[in-house]
Amino acid sequence: MTVEPDQLTAKGRQTRARLLDAAEDELLEHGRIEVTRVADRANASLGLLYRYFDDKDALVTAVVDRFYDLYEDAVFSTPAPAGVRWLDHESARIETEVEFLFGQRLSRRIVGGTPAEPAAAHADARRLRRHIEMAAHNIEHGRSRGEIVVSVDPQLAAAAIIGGLRSCLAVALADGSAMRSEQVVDTVRKVSMGVVADAPPRPAD
Repeated sequence: MTVEPDQLTAKGRQTRARLLDAAEDELLEHGRIEVTRVADRANASLGLLYRYFDDKDALVTAVVDRFYDLYEDAVFSTPAPAGVRWLDHESARIETEVEFLFGQRLSRRIVGGTPAEPAAAHADARRLRRHIEMAAHNIEHGRSRGEIVVSVDPQLAAAAIIGGLRSCLAVALADGSAMRSEQVVDTVRKVSMGVVADAPPRPAD
């Protein structure tokens, strides 16, 4: 069984982090992970690598999960506080989200396209479902505060917003793209506000 970080000593956590750093470098350079090269990059033996990760898929999954743990901490950790309009908070959150993704070296491999590693694609899909659930809960929160009127199912609204963001990033982070983060922020804001800021239904004549 793959050893979890909270089961390790401080030295063990450092070794695990070094292996993950090497795996990230491998993914960035080659688009996929080769465990032999990862061990070489980390100045470790294959035997040591397999003490921390059961197999290649476990290593790949750990790389993706570490990326998304940072992502969630930066983007989803703070709900709209009392006294701040939900739409204002969401507008700021979108900027935070896009700037974070533009600043992360793995975004192009994980979020900006389809990961080449099957285990990475599986882990990415799992986290995407989680993000849709979190976003749907957030939309419900805005609706319960009476600040937005959403005429579609919150999960579908969340899927539309996150799917739109990912599609924008796939274009903006593609090799050779000169698009700026500000362009993505502006586009995603417009799409998101269009989904969650429906006008209230007009009363019948």
